[in-house]
Amino acid sequence: MDNRNEAAMQTPLTAQEISGELMEDSLNAEAREAQETEASLREGIGMLYEDGWTPEELGALSQDEGVRADVAAGVDLIRAAAKMLRRQLEQVRAAQAERRRGVPVTRSSASGSVPQENRIEQMSDAQFDAFSREARAAAMMGKKVRM
Repeated sequence: MDNRNEAAMQTPLTAQEISGELMEDSLNAEAREAQETEASLREGIGMLYEDGWTPEELGALSQDEGVRADVAAGVDLIRAAAKMLRRQLEQVRAAQAERRRGVPVTRSSASGSVPQENRIEQMSDAQFDAFSREARAAAMMGKKVRM
């Protein structure tokens, strides 16, 4: 046997030493995972930038709560971006469908009905005589006469 194995067998590890080693291994694994995630995000951002995404679009991508939740759940950044675009497209389609409904049509006036007046009955004799002369002259010239 190795000298190290013999030494390990002869001196038993205490619970504190075991938990310390496990914590250290756990921290190392978390650090590696964080580095891998960061590298994956950098690569994804680079790919999106190469595909023509503007810095403003990438900024909006980084601020989107859905994308953040997807990335935290382990989804690739490219797929999270695609999901964000699909959500935005659905919102646009819903807004367009709302606009297509058209303008509501009124069937009756909100201010009530207009009283039917006979303007000729309300004219004095002098006003009617002047109106009649003007209407006759306009009709002789070929114009339409309206009340």
